[in-house]
Amino acid sequence: MRIFALSDLHVDYPENFDWVKSLSHSDYTGDVLLLAGDVSHDESLLCRTLELLRTRFQEVAFVPGNHDLWLRGSSRENSLAKFYALLECCKALGISTRPHVSAGCVCIVPLHAWYVQPHEGEGSLFVEKQGEDPNLGMWADKRAVRWPDLAEHQTPASLFLSMNATAVPEPCQGPVITFSHFLPRSELMFWTDEEFAATGLSRVDPQPRFNFSRVAGCRGLDAQIRSLGSTLHVYGHQHRNRDRLIEGVRYVSHCLGYPREREQGRVRGVGNGPLLIWEG
Repeated sequence: MRIFALSDLHVDYPENFDWVKSLSHSDYTGDVLLLAGDVSHDESLLCRTLELLRTRFQEVAFVPGNHDLWLRGSSRENSLAKFYALLECCKALGISTRPHVSAGCVCIVPLHAWYVQPHEGEGSLFVEKQGEDPNLGMWADKRAVRWPDLAEHQTPASLFLSMNATAVPEPCQGPVITFSHFLPRSELMFWTDEEFAATGLSRVDPQPRFNFSRVAGCRGLDAQIRSLGSTLHVYGHQHRNRDRLIEGVRYVSHCLGYPREREQGRVRGVGNGPLLIWEG
């Protein structure tokens, strides 16, 4: 069995949907795909894409991202209602959104999450950026996401983290692999010098007013990753592909991203398919 990683398909772009449709009908039939969110804000298109991927892979596991919970053109009353509707879509398609054991050995644990903004208290991945817009005027979630009363939870991040497993499923004879849409650590946001040199990009910031760290993820994710004993974590969201080992855990991001980002070289290493992350 092989396990592959993929995220941020954004199939609202025709080029991206064509990329997904071009995936082999025969290469992955015995394999598992971990899909780490941001497929589409269009619920119908999202479910159609999940159904397509289900025909390519033996097993697909999915966690929604922020774009998936946008309410643009949606009849859902709020983003939490849409989240639960997407889980029902996955259930109907045979797509996993819960912890499970694959091929009798690998424990796969989806981790739902959201980002913690700096004003929301502990757990934010916020890093100050000179000249930024603290109001995040360009961040579409501010207009496209709406939450209901979250009861005892102070933030969406707290709510989603509370949904996650606190123990791995049994029987688990092999490694634990976790995945989320959002980032679990602040280090993952930034290029290393070697990575940046390989891109050939200019040091000029293409979005000087936007501070991604305000909406990157939350520290609670990494606490859960390590509590579960995960040795490999897949994530998405930033559209920057990484593969790093930090304090005993391998963190991998393999995003398709936007067409313009691939053209500019900001999203690199996509290739013709998902990334192989485990084989046994």
